[in-house]
Amino acid sequence: MTTPTREEVILQLDRVDTALEAPEADKAALMRQALDWLAENPPSVAADALYYRERLQVIRERHGMA
Repeated sequence: MTTPTREEVILQLDRVDTALEAPEADKAALMRQALDWLAENPPSVAADALYYRERLQVIRERHGMA
């Protein structure tokens, strides 16, 4: 398996953000899946990992899951 590009990770996080907007969304399950996906696809640059985690935290807060 190849490491996803930054653009692919950002697109994945955007998909999570969009999915969380649905009224019937299982927010906890979506966040678990997002965290699992990030864990399964670690970036090669440590700074990127920090950025992705922080972006996911912003998404979590935006959807009232903080």
